[in-house]
Amino acid sequence: MSEERFDVLYAWPVEDLPGGRVRVPTQETRIGKPDAAPAQERPTPMLSGHRAWLGGLIRAASGKLDA
Repeated sequence: MSEERFDVLYAWPVEDLPGGRVRVPTQETRIGKPDAAPAQERPTPMLSGHRAWLGGLIRAASGKLDA
């Protein structure tokens, strides 16, 4: 395992739900020593990033993005 590299794998399946709704579960795995410290933070930086990304998707879908 490298001291300087880590790999990140993502899965964002988009699921159609009744009533014109969708669900986007976010899944990830991170492998490598450089990620060991951030992975211990709560909430993790990746979780915070996922929440921001999903919030942007909601705003875009509802037409509420700033120009």
